[in-house]
Amino acid sequence: MNSLRTAITVLACVLLAGLIISLVSADTLSRKLKSLHLDYRFAMDELSVLSSERDTLVDLHSFSHLQSDSLDLLTYRLDSLQALMQVLELSENYVGYYLLIDTYQNRFHLRRNIGDGNDILVRSGYCATGKGWRSNNNGQVWNFSTPRGLSYVIEKGENPYWYRPDWYWEEMNMIPPEPDEYVVIPDTISWDEQISFYHDSLTAAERIYVQRVPGALGSYKIDLGGGILIHYGVGRGRNVSHGCIRMGSSDLEALYRSLPVGAPVVIY
Repeated sequence: MNSLRTAITVLACVLLAGLIISLVSADTLSRKLKSLHLDYRFAMDELSVLSSERDTLVDLHSFSHLQSDSLDLLTYRLDSLQALMQVLELSENYVGYYLLIDTYQNRFHLRRNIGDGNDILVRSGYCATGKGWRSNNNGQVWNFSTPRGLSYVIEKGENPYWYRPDWYWEEMNMIPPEPDEYVVIPDTISWDEQISFYHDSLTAAERIYVQRVPGALGSYKIDLGGGILIHYGVGRGRNVSHGCIRMGSSDLEALYRSLPVGAPVVIY
């Protein structure tokens, strides 16, 4: 009998101990759940704040873009109006061919004032103009914009050479070569032969060190002064040049044949 009571007592103690341990574990788990819930609520509040800040930044970014687009549009309209005023002024005292360059749409318009208020469009097409401010990895900065305003043709030429300036190498994070490092193409051969020599007889690494490059500008050049030329080039329809105005071959020849030295060029 005593053995049975002892066994029952031991069993009751074990069950009581298990119950106490379960209650303690449940309380601990409850506390952890409350803590996690608070952390979750805190994280949700933080996420809500961050989402709100993100939405605000997105709105500000969109507003900034709208303001920038509005400023670009306003500048374009102002430049267009100034160009129109310059053209009207030219029409009063200039008769002949003249050229309009739109640096926003990258289009050119060759026109001719034949007098008595008659002004006709002769030719129109795409060109490429300056790409604006640029920098290299060394922090050097250049303004490769095409200057706007009224210019005049000061010189024309056939079979021009492109003389690479120092910024050509610097823009590619290279050190400009010393004079004795230039690769020189013989000038005892014809211009067409020099172009073939450049492309066929030199490696790509050697061509980079040619300062006097034949054929790069096409067959003609129209000089507007200040280092700004109208010449052949790629990228028409875009702002990709280093300030010059690039044309297709046929358009360049048409302008070369039509525009005399002294002809006005309105760039806007």
